[in-house]
Amino acid sequence: MQILISVILVIILVGFIIYKIDGRFGKKEFLILTSIIIVIALVFTIYEKNQKNTLPNKFKTEYKKQNGIEILKLSSELLNNKYVSSKKHFVYKFTYIIKKGEKEYLCVADNVRINKLEDEYIFEKWTEDCTEKWYWQKKSM
Repeated sequence: MQILISVILVIILVGFIIYKIDGRFGKKEFLILTSIIIVIALVFTIYEKNQKNTLPNKFKTEYKKQNGIEILKLSSELLNNKYVSSKKHFVYKFTYIIKKGEKEYLCVADNVRINKLEDEYIFEKWTEDCTEKWYWQKKSM
């Protein structure tokens, strides 16, 4: 992301210099160039955000399909950099809250391995560790 912003600023700077030096590159062209760069940056950022959330959302649907329980809240950590460096094999740690009956449970599924085959994600069998969620409440005086 920082590299993207740096490249955008350099391109805008080059456009501004051309605008100042060359009389044919007018204010209108400079604004069009800047607008195109900003739109491309926004599209790239949205695409990256969607890609980042793809596997956690797939985990939610896979969990509901296997266990019949919906995940209320989910946070994820990609562990690929620690274990595997691949675009087709992913290792995640998921922390999530589920509700069974009237009780909520905080669960952790560590080292969830996901393989990508063409356009399909295949989850290997994972283990989860769940504890009952409890709230710490401040007493009013």
